[in-house]
Amino acid sequence: MKWASGVLWLLLGLLLLGIWQLDALSAERRGWASVALVAYALVLARSLRRQRASAPPASDRVDYRVVYATETGTARQLAQATCKRLRKSGFSAEPVALNQLGRVEPPDRALLLVVSTTGNGDPPKTAVGWEASVQLDRFAGRPFAVLALGDRSYPRFCAFGLEVAQRFQAAGGKPLFAPVQVSQADPRMIDLWFRQLQQESA
Repeated sequence: MKWASGVLWLLLGLLLLGIWQLDALSAERRGWASVALVAYALVLARSLRRQRASAPPASDRVDYRVVYATETGTARQLAQATCKRLRKSGFSAEPVALNQLGRVEPPDRALLLVVSTTGNGDPPKTAVGWEASVQLDRFAGRPFAVLALGDRSYPRFCAFGLEVAQRFQAAGGKPLFAPVQVSQADPRMIDLWFRQLQQESA
């Protein structure tokens, strides 16, 4: 991605230089063409930044992968908060969307999954098609834990989060503790998640 950005800026620089060497164009037209090129460059630069932000972490080896499956952003925020706490404790931790998990290496210490359930037990948008993109046997023998988010007013409370936990365990993953089920972002259960992680990482 960095080399592509460098090539982009080099090409735009050459184009600007070429425009100002065109004697057939008036100074005013050369000025407007330059403005248009600069505006185009800014749009491309913004697009490249967004691609870098949405890409999976570049680091191959980390202590913890904190995986999120989210519809409204709550699970992603909790995954980021989990990474922040782990880093404060001296560990390396990186967030990644569940449907991007197949593109990164398994963690050295544990896989932590923050998983929302939508509708009647359905996966959220960052989890759609996740099983087709993840080879679960890569996580056989590896510790994992699940923070399942949902709403107790629905009959299949936290169903997707519990399904994910079952899938990893069936593939040979080793649960650090039972899935922590949270209704409507209950702070007491979220605190339980952090306390159990602290005990396991001590």
